[in-house]
Amino acid sequence: MKDKMYYFRKNHSRAEHRVQEVITCLKLNGHDPKSGLLLDLGCGPGYPHIYFLKKGIQAVGIEVVKTRIQTAKKNSPNGNFILADGCKLPFKEDCFDTVISNDVLEHLPYELAKPMFDEANRTMKADGVVYISVANKYQIQEPHTLIPFLTWFPRPCWEKIHKIVKKRPIGDTYYPYTTRMLKNLCKETKFCHKDFTWIYALYKISRIDYIGNRTVRRIAQTIKKLGFTRQAQIIAEKVSVIIFVCKKC
Repeated sequence: MKDKMYYFRKNHSRAEHRVQEVITCLKLNGHDPKSGLLLDLGCGPGYPHIYFLKKGIQAVGIEVVKTRIQTAKKNSPNGNFILADGCKLPFKEDCFDTVISNDVLEHLPYELAKPMFDEANRTMKADGVVYISVANKYQIQEPHTLIPFLTWFPRPCWEKIHKIVKKRPIGDTYYPYTTRMLKNLCKETKFCHKDFTWIYALYKISRIDYIGNRTVRRIAQTIKKLGFTRQAQIIAEKVSVIIFVCKKC
């Protein structure tokens, strides 16, 4: 029971932080998510929706996995969740003022990223915005397998490394991005972007307790004690989750 309560509180804390990051990035880009309807592509278990609702933001979450929709409805009973494929959205054109893709792209094969963002473009209003956060290929610790530097190696090595470290097959395949790759995706899908990765990095540096990995947290604490906060910020931006806010070009 204690483990379940810890897991519940931990996910709520992360969701609250992430929702605040989303809102901060959007407002810095001159967009208020309270002004209209928000679409959450790949809403997962629905924790962020609790905080969207608390902040007066109308949101619709879509998920392609039925059990996740069921979990989302339990976690956020007042939320609006729909079972749907992000590459074939069941919505008319110009429905949404805000679209977010929060840690979803890295679970999608690269060839499906463009269809999903074409759909985001189609269903979003002319003056709407898209918030994108995606795993960085150069994150120090790969966030799904928790293996340090895994995605720094060529993809064919990932399975072998995972078997050595975890003693089992890798299972799910991940598709992390570089900043250049995300820029190219935006260009292909006719989105103009602004890079807000520095916001995520700033949260990590200013709130060291927000860093999940113990080793990385200790390194950050040491750097901060030595007075190298600015240098730490620069490094953090290179290896953190990538965040873009986009508009239609």
